[in-house]
Amino acid sequence: MHIRKAGLAAGAFVGAAALLLTGCSSGGTTPSNTGSTDAPAASGPDLAAAQAVLAPYESDDKHLVIDEPLASPLPKGLKIAFLDVGTPVAGVMWDLIQPIVPLTGIELTREPIGATPEAQDAAMAAVFEKGYDGIINVTAEPQFYPNQAQKFVDAGIPIASASVMHTDEYGLPTGFNGPDFMKEVGRAMAAAAIVRTNGEATQFVIYPVNEFEFTGFQRDGYMEKMGELCGDCTNRELGIPIGDVIAVDNSRIVSDLEANPQTEYYVATADEMTVGMPDRLKLAGVETKGFGTWSIPPNITQVAQGVSDATFAEDFALFMWTVVDQLFREITNTPYTWPDPSVSAPQMMKLLTKDTAAQFEQTGYIAVPDYQERYAKNWGVN
Repeated sequence: MHIRKAGLAAGAFVGAAALLLTGCSSGGTTPSNTGSTDAPAASGPDLAAAQAVLAPYESDDKHLVIDEPLASPLPKGLKIAFLDVGTPVAGVMWDLIQPIVPLTGIELTREPIGATPEAQDAAMAAVFEKGYDGIINVTAEPQFYPNQAQKFVDAGIPIASASVMHTDEYGLPTGFNGPDFMKEVGRAMAAAAIVRTNGEATQFVIYPVNEFEFTGFQRDGYMEKMGELCGDCTNRELGIPIGDVIAVDNSRIVSDLEANPQTEYYVATADEMTVGMPDRLKLAGVETKGFGTWSIPPNITQVAQGVSDATFAEDFALFMWTVVDQLFREITNTPYTWPDPSVSAPQMMKLLTKDTAAQFEQTGYIAVPDYQERYAKNWGVN
């Protein structure tokens, strides 16, 4: 068995996480400012309940999302396409799955499909004609190429997707991290905000990204759980334009916190937007702390140095191998059922603090160190 480890260099992630999330959007949401969550009256944050919600994420006992062998060996000579939407992070994801080629003997081809509906529709028509046995799709929403998606469905060619919100509507295999997964992450974010403030804060703000559709699902889960955990808490909301995220321009957040000194803690749905923000907050005289999700190495470094309070990190390598594992299950007709997001989300994510962040500064968060060996066993190639 030949296994080559694929790490995530910090430089490869700078500026890329925003583009990963851009691909997740199929039109986006435009959040507006809101007041207190509409929930039954409470006497303040329920710290014990929040700790119980967060506990699975804090655990180091992580597992593969699906850890079962394939029903039959992988066919010889499989031709698999990776859809490249042209963002830097697509290159990162491509790199992360390269060890699978010598491990399984598949033929893996990178297919550029662009990022616009017109480009993707034309590209997917060409991809279909090449006769692939399966497709790996990260972020390319099927409503951009509905007629082409139907061709793959009719031909029985599986498309395994991640960070795609509309698989079910187009008859594609359901991805592991769709809307329900994102809502579950939002619930954990609410619990984490209460835990990180020791149940003492009641004034919060969440920053979704206007053009990122999935951050709307995160926001919904956050507001729902906040309503349960602290009916008396105030939760403001301010949408951040995608341009700010790509440019790593957090001046809008700094200005918001400066203008709202009553805010005790912030939650960012895309942590990349907070890179470099601690220095700007200090210059503005703002002491409000917070965390974000989908962190990149610079976020982890800020936490390790103690200048950011925490970060909700995801194991992007495990993320990609989970997508490939789904594709192999589709190809071999292996029945599978995704665990409930309350189970699967904690397997991929962990709230990192100053005490736990330093070990992941260079590689990004790693949830399951021996994931390659485990998948090799399940795929029968060990």
